[in-house]
Amino acid sequence: MRAQTRPSAVLGGLLDLVLPRRCVQCGTAGEWLCGRCAADLRTLPAERCRHCGAPDRFAMSSCRECRGRGLWFVSASAAFTYEGPARALVMACKFRAYRSLVDEMAQRAGPCFATVVESLAGAAPGTSSAEGGTLVTWVPGHRDHTLERGFNQAELLARGLARHAGLPAAPLLRRLRHGARQSGLGRAQRAANVHGSFALREDADRVARAFSRVMIVDDVYTTGETLNHGAEVLINADLEPHVFTFARTVRPVPSQTSLDNAVRKERCP
Repeated sequence: MRAQTRPSAVLGGLLDLVLPRRCVQCGTAGEWLCGRCAADLRTLPAERCRHCGAPDRFAMSSCRECRGRGLWFVSASAAFTYEGPARALVMACKFRAYRSLVDEMAQRAGPCFATVVESLAGAAPGTSSAEGGTLVTWVPGHRDHTLERGFNQAELLARGLARHAGLPAAPLLRRLRHGARQSGLGRAQRAANVHGSFALREDADRVARAFSRVMIVDDVYTTGETLNHGAEVLINADLEPHVFTFARTVRPVPSQTSLDNAVRKERCP
């Protein structure tokens, strides 16, 4: 049964219309993210790894976060760092289950998404990114999460971003199994948890035949394992997978001072 037809989805939609909105970060009445908190959304720095999208001042084709991992997607981008109001929006979407929260996320991330797609397509500024042959898809929802919320936020986010960029969106992946929840798991555990979880939908080949690139959308890039396994399925189907998420976990990079101190300690007898 499609998530949109579930009673929980209908009830969630009604509550979304009736209950007053409050800023998910500070609680101010009126909207999901007030102007002051929206100003605190942090974009990723321009210097990023060209493969996994992690902040990297040298902008190399691989970095300490992805080197040697065998990532299947060609590139990864995110609109915001996973902190402050961006994290508050994602968490509110997960636990309050209001569909309009996903609309808010898509609206906030839309300009960044359109820029990324246009860049991948090699289009000149101001031209239609649809000319580049990009299809938007999403990570299939975990059964438990979809049942709880009545919708898959990755799908709603992907469709919203696609509308903003004037691109087609379609489901390409299906879940073969539902592992444990990813939250709280380390990288190796996450990889094992999603291994073999995805396959290509039966109608995916017909749908994707006219496109040269596929953009896989999800809400958060943590370790990239879930997105990577989805990308593996797509690349084995002769598609070029790229990744876009609303937010990304950014791991601290040690400063040169801390590295020098570590070297000095290592040299001490």
